Amino acid sequence: AAGREEVGRVLAPNNEDWWWLDTAHVSVSDVQMLSSDMVNQGTGVYWMFYSGGTFDPVVPPAGFPGIPAGTEVEGLHMRPALAMSQDGRNWARIEGAHHSGALLDVGEDGDWDAAMACAPQVVAASPTDYRMYYHSWDGARGRFVVGFATSGDAIQWRKQGAIFEGGTEAGDFDAGGALNVHVVKDGDLKRYLMFYEAVAEDGRRSIGVAASPDGIRGWKRMDRALLEGSSADGAWDHEVGGPCAVPMAGGRYRLYYSGRPAAGPSGTSTGDESSGSSGGSSSSGSESNGGSSDNGGTTSSGSGSAWQGFGLALTSKDEVEGAQRFEGLRTDFERLSK
Repeated sequence: AAGREEVGRVLAPNNEDWWWLDTAHVSVSDVQMLSSDMVNQGTGVYWMFYSGGTFDPVVPPAGFPGIPAGTEVEGLHMRPALAMSQDGRNWARIEGAHHSGALLDVGEDGDWDAAMACAPQVVAASPTDYRMYYHSWDGARGRFVVGFATSGDAIQWRKQGAIFEGGTEAGDFDAGGALNVHVVKDGDLKRYLMFYEAVAEDGRRSIGVAASPDGIRGWKRMDRALLEGSSADGAWDHEVGGPCAVPMAGGRYRLYYSGRPAAGPSGTSTGDESSGSSGGSSSSGSESNGGSSDNGGTTSSGSGSAWQGFGLALTSKDEVEGAQRFEGLRTDFERLSK
């Protein structure tokens, strides 16, 4: 609006402290207001959970999408980090337990999360039980995998291992794994719902959903995509990913998502692939930010186009007759048209 001060960029890569985890790039994945005993008074503070990468070159695990075997890549070892703000505009980095300031380190060679610990999203199960969900590329499984960590104060974290990998059958819409998750504690359904970016065998992206009674074990996935890319000619959201689900009254949901168009007629990208992302980019180009819509997109699989915007799908006001439910969740999502 006229006369209103523009904020612009509120957090940038750290160019002052060479040892910090985010000297090359940053990518935010979760902002919320939390109450913790570790913070004075606990209330009225914004918590930003984000990923950061450095310029240290590393060789990705075998099979990492979009990167030739043996190629060194800068910015791949993304780690989860935290910043806080009183007003949501001025942010201060909070130093985590890792020597780089990260909340967690990547795994050791051979671990499922040796490549990265990317796109953290935090759920407060109780005032002393916080869960951080994040993803990595698991070279042994040859797919993107979701894991989690736990904390009593949302600052000091302990890894708990991998918990979800998508479909395991050839031809599954998520046979290439799951990433960029958004977990919601649904009190009405008495379930934890995991909305995730699904990767098909050919790299194509869609949005899937899984459910768990406690947010830790027993994740059951819906065997089809919750939201697929648009099939319309020239659609900006030919592929979809990066879900953010917002519960509404009456069991309805708003589902925000990232989108990217199909490749051009020759199979080349219709967008700028240097970052391949609607979020943070790295200095290496390609897919070094985690292969996701928020953390670096694929350049050799799926459409190959850059992520170019955000869309909204929502459950219809009146439930569609004959529409199936998944673990009580309505699945009749419709894209919002302008």
